[in-house]
Amino acid sequence: MDFGDIKITLGGVSYGMRPTYGGVRDIEARTGMTVRELLEVTLAERLKIEEAVFIIWYGCQGQSDQFDDVERLGDVVFAERLTSPPLRASLSKFLLECLYAPKVAQKKWEAEVAPMLEPMTTG
Repeated sequence: MDFGDIKITLGGVSYGMRPTYGGVRDIEARTGMTVRELLEVTLAERLKIEEAVFIIWYGCQGQSDQFDDVERLGDVVFAERLTSPPLRASLSKFLLECLYAPKVAQKKWEAEVAPMLEPMTTG
């Protein structure tokens, strides 16, 4: 998964997520948390399902992949489970890109974030 083009797979379908000012603004407004806080709770496995849904909802709008209904998106996210390593990885990569330029986000992913997710993906 390259930075600058974050993919997330839900229900067997791949969607693109791209950070935008409006998307980040709406994510923070809807969740009541900053992007940095959302990254922290994602890595700590404390992200609420509604927060994940809004991150995906607004992230996909930035890539022109839009969903018809936030509740249906919630059902798909629930079916995937927030503990899914690929789902957590996609959310983490997207949130990193909201915070940093793609090259910096990639370095932070490799040095800091991926190692935090690795125990879950290998065990």
